[in-house]
Amino acid sequence: MLALQGLAWAAAAGGAEETFWSFRPLGSPRLPEVRDKRWVAAPVDHFVLAPLEARGRAPGPAASRGVLIRRVAFDLIGLPPEPEKVDAFLADSSPRAYGKVVDRLLASPHFGERWGRHWLDVARYAEDDIRGLSQETYSNAWRYRDWVIRAFNDDLPFPLFLKAQIAGDLLAERDSRDLLPALGFFGLGPWYYDIAVPAVARADERHERVDALTRGFLGLTVACARCHDHKFDPFSMRDYYALAGVFASSEYREFPLAEPGVVAEYHRLEQMVKEQEEAVKEYGKESGERLAQILAAGTARYLEAAWQVLGPDRFDLARVVAASRLDRETLERWVDYLGRRERDHPFLSEWDALPASGGAHGHAAAIAGRFQAMLLAIVEEKKRIDEENRITLGVGKKKRPAGTPLPNGFVSYEDFCPGCQVEVKALSRDRYVLWNDVFGSGPRRDPEGKGRRGGVLVYEGSQIDRWLDGAWKAHLGELRAELERRRKALPARYPFLHLVGEAPAAANLRIHRRGSPYDLGDETLRAFPAALHGTGAAPFQRGSGRLELAEAIAGHPLAARVMVNRIWQHLFGQGLVRTPGNFGRLGDRPSHPELLEYLARRLVESGSVKAIIREIVLSSTYQAAGGAAGGETSADGLTGRRERRRLDVESLRDAILAVSGSLDACLGGPSVDLAADRTRRTVYGKVSRFRLEATLALFDFPHPAVTSEKRNVTQVPLQRLFYLNSDFIQEQAARLAERLAVEAPANDEARLRRAWRLLYAREPSEVQVRLGIRFLQEAAAGGESKMPPLAQLAQALLGSNEFGFLE
Repeated sequence: MLALQGLAWAAAAGGAEETFWSFRPLGSPRLPEVRDKRWVAAPVDHFVLAPLEARGRAPGPAASRGVLIRRVAFDLIGLPPEPEKVDAFLADSSPRAYGKVVDRLLASPHFGERWGRHWLDVARYAEDDIRGLSQETYSNAWRYRDWVIRAFNDDLPFPLFLKAQIAGDLLAERDSRDLLPALGFFGLGPWYYDIAVPAVARADERHERVDALTRGFLGLTVACARCHDHKFDPFSMRDYYALAGVFASSEYREFPLAEPGVVAEYHRLEQMVKEQEEAVKEYGKESGERLAQILAAGTARYLEAAWQVLGPDRFDLARVVAASRLDRETLERWVDYLGRRERDHPFLSEWDALPASGGAHGHAAAIAGRFQAMLLAIVEEKKRIDEENRITLGVGKKKRPAGTPLPNGFVSYEDFCPGCQVEVKALSRDRYVLWNDVFGSGPRRDPEGKGRRGGVLVYEGSQIDRWLDGAWKAHLGELRAELERRRKALPARYPFLHLVGEAPAAANLRIHRRGSPYDLGDETLRAFPAALHGTGAAPFQRGSGRLELAEAIAGHPLAARVMVNRIWQHLFGQGLVRTPGNFGRLGDRPSHPELLEYLARRLVESGSVKAIIREIVLSSTYQAAGGAAGGETSADGLTGRRERRRLDVESLRDAILAVSGSLDACLGGPSVDLAADRTRRTVYGKVSRFRLEATLALFDFPHPAVTSEKRNVTQVPLQRLFYLNSDFIQEQAARLAERLAVEAPANDEARLRRAWRLLYAREPSEVQVRLGIRFLQEAAAGGESKMPPLAQLAQALLGSNEFGFLE
């Protein structure tokens, strides 16, 4: 039935889809009338209190001031309040006391670190991409992260915040250099390099951008229309490829943050290094190939010597080398290769059939002679075939086709396999396998990946050195010395931004039937989805269309609705719409639609994210205590009760560093390895699509390959074991103990009270003081732990629910 409803919805024409709540123009709701105006501290409260009163319920009590200041500190800056700030707040009895706390936190530079990280979840921020079994790193990715943090700290007008990340290079509102870092939203990938055929890789990259754009800015799943019309929302394949065409007409760019002369000089020196690297590589390759041919001419001698080691006599290899005067390493390689019985060719079957008993020496020598003759014949045949193929393919004459620029200097050529359609000659299968085993990449490795790489007679890199002498060796030494000089002359690369920019020529895409770039349908004009454009979508006319797309999104009511819903979610744990990434037909409807419209209208009129946050946190709704309002558990989980929330991994780790006195409060800069750096805020840690840092992964940090509108929260045993066994926790517990000893030197009770104030923003009860003192005494008497008693207590307190959760 759902599928049928969805098809009917998608097929609806004209104004049918405009009636859906999330596509309508913004409303201007009036504040509902309420009876108990004493509870109303902000306009938000009218929308919350009115439904409660209609059900005959009264709002619940307010949170204690200690709970409130801890809550708002974590929500606004992601750090626990300092004891002195708590004391000042508790001592301030003026009506403006709480408002002053909120204003101070909103003005804090740490506000952007907290709220910028929320946006980075949406932006799929990462600093590398997976490329097979390795990764491509984006060295300047952190500049986008820092731009996001500054944007929240500066309260960048919301429409400009959105437009800058789509078309910051095309805007005229401000100095373009201020907005260019925002283009890291798309510039940081994911990029698929050569892990797929270029046509498929580029289509997949466009798909990622359509999905990130529509989920992130509009809370819609337009990307579902890649292979077929959307089953539930009014988005067709034509809408999808109209957006994908915008990204097909854009390309990866790097913007230097240095003077042109500096950039030009760096690239000149870099090219000199590359040329010398190629010269060293080519000389080594040529020398290795000549050496392999020389050694191949002595194959029979090596096989005869190998038989002495492998045959029934089992002579010591060193003895055989001394007697034969053969190269030891080469003989070892042949012994290893001939000793295997799993080979993918039949040319050593005679060898394998040699009897294990004596009397086979003459037979082994004959086999060795025949094998050498055949091997040399294969070498000559391979040379002849390679030359014929070179002429057939016209190598060196055909220019490389234009390609797609990607990060790290990679260019993905649309002609993925030049000459693949040309018929060329090749060795027969078995003869090629033998050639590869001896002169190529080597025999098949064992399942565990052990063993030497390369063919039996392949010597390369430094392996070639001992074979060279005289002028040959001297020349290689000169080449390497020159390479080292050029590398030393190459400075560190200038800073730059990872961006997207306009492609040389804008072009529309044709529909990919079933999502395949090889099965093309009608051309689609680049445009905003028709269902979101009240009068029908006009095609984009300016370049790629990114600027027109940015303007359409920033002016659409969905953008404001999605953003204020996320703000509410970050402050309450649950959005007014509980599917923050899906405002379409399959998403939830708003629990308080008028409140959502009110907040969205406020954001559109003010353009200020900080103003929306301020209004919400000043409300009585936000300041309510945990537990059900009026004894009722609300099904919507929004205002009927405040749920206890576990701190996310960033707040948890940062809070541990803060209370231990280890936190580095400096803003911005290159990312750090969180496993090694135990001072910087977590937002400055490296974020990898290839492999997430272990602690981030353990505590539900989202994978940056997808948009994360809402964090998952798990409770697993490994999280508790982290508090018991982690070196990080033990180290920070020791530092917290040292801090307590310095700041409360009087006695154990003073240290306990200081610990409670640092960790929980409150005084301990007398029972807790007595239990804490007893714990310290018993730990000192027991002597079983290597950690001092106070550090043991600090570790237990850091692992408590009260520290790791927010009321």
